[in-house]
Amino acid sequence: MTGNESDSRPRRLDLTSWAPGVSLLILAALLRFYRLDAQLWLDEIAALAQLRRPFLEVVTKFPGFFPHPLYELLGHTSLALLGESAFAIRLPAALFGVAGVLMFYRLVHRLFGRGEALLAGTLLAVSYHHIFFSQDARGYTAFLFLALAATDLLLTLLGALQWRTALAYAGVAALTVYAHPFGLFVPIGQMLVALPVVWSRRREHAGTGPAPGHLVGVAALTGFIVLLLYAPFVRDSIAYIVTSRTVGGPRVFDLLPELLEGLRAAFHGYPGLALATIVGMIGILDSIRRQPIAMGLLLSPLLVGAVAVGILGMAVLHPRYFLLALPVGYLAGTRGLVVVAREVLKRGLGPFSIHIAWVQAALAVLIVALAVVPLRQYYATPKQDFLGALREVRTLAGDDRVVAAQLAGYGIRDYYAREFPIVNTLPDLLQEEARWRRIWVITTLERILAESQPGLSEHLRRNYRLVRVLPGTVGDGAMRIYVRETAGP
Repeated sequence: MTGNESDSRPRRLDLTSWAPGVSLLILAALLRFYRLDAQLWLDEIAALAQLRRPFLEVVTKFPGFFPHPLYELLGHTSLALLGESAFAIRLPAALFGVAGVLMFYRLVHRLFGRGEALLAGTLLAVSYHHIFFSQDARGYTAFLFLALAATDLLLTLLGALQWRTALAYAGVAALTVYAHPFGLFVPIGQMLVALPVVWSRRREHAGTGPAPGHLVGVAALTGFIVLLLYAPFVRDSIAYIVTSRTVGGPRVFDLLPELLEGLRAAFHGYPGLALATIVGMIGILDSIRRQPIAMGLLLSPLLVGAVAVGILGMAVLHPRYFLLALPVGYLAGTRGLVVVAREVLKRGLGPFSIHIAWVQAALAVLIVALAVVPLRQYYATPKQDFLGALREVRTLAGDDRVVAAQLAGYGIRDYYAREFPIVNTLPDLLQEEARWRRIWVITTLERILAESQPGLSEHLRRNYRLVRVLPGTVGDGAMRIYVRETAGP
């Protein structure tokens, strides 16, 4: 776990370093392909509906929500080759997830040495959140892999000007934006760090890296490629951003509970989260001290993205848009553990420092074991249990009327039961109550239901009895079954 100081130049891995990489590859692949064919959740069902379109429409027509054009292209290809299935639509996410673990290992190895790279890479490999997105048919793991690869390439470019590296960075950075619109903050944020670095080096006549003009050219080329890739979506994307703005600013107060709940689950409660936060802050500060440029390249997209969201006041916002914080957090946590463990053990063991490495290794094994614990619940629980809800309600309802409210209905009808009745509003449900003596209602994502249809949500809460709750790993994704005896015939 001991870190080694290194500069920003790439290092050739010796033969013994292949073993950790291969081990991480196997571990990451096993965890991401296990149960890859589990049932789809609402976002994936919506994505599948987009991928059923003709290929030219997929790459040229705005889908009506935040696009993931690179993933839509790859997902369409996967479905064409393998047929329509949960495995096929998620396959690109799983592959990018495995590749992202290896890219993260490479980057941390470059910055802090093999021991820390192995621990940080293992933590990402067993990460609850990274596995979730590796089994989610959206472009988040593609975005994460490409953002890490762009960071690695830019570090190489800052060490020595090579046009092959410059062109590779422009292409990879543009693909990062093509993977997800929030990827735009990667080249913007990184150039805001890189340009002052090369400008100061030129003033001091230090290094063999690029001049400011070279980086401006790389940035311009990146922007040109992004415009080419997004040309079919530009007008509709701008309109979407403008219409999704809210007067009250970004939905920070909705984001925080969602974010905290995910972190609480990952760190076994709020005490664990508090401890992880302290260790992470120590790691961030030490990492910035030892590798200021690399940390600047990793942190700047997050900071620029947060500022942009605040200025735009976007109403449609989720923590996953800032997924780059996940590997940054594991890097900081690993560094913080190294610093804390080294200082504590040196003071505690004194002359017996020969045992420090063994204690550090044991600590690393314990941390990884704790990180694995949430996976048992993850694999045992669907993202959204549509199939379980259908089985339950059919068993309970018999010949009674069964409907689904809004988003629950869209998910069921669009993929699992095409003729399933939906109630979108309170008048829809009141009409059903007038015709049937007993009504069963399936719901999910009830916070959204309460925001979009407060009357329907309040009517369910006041007049219906909750019969079943089927948990899901998606935040607020539990399926709920309600019943009410009505005055109908």
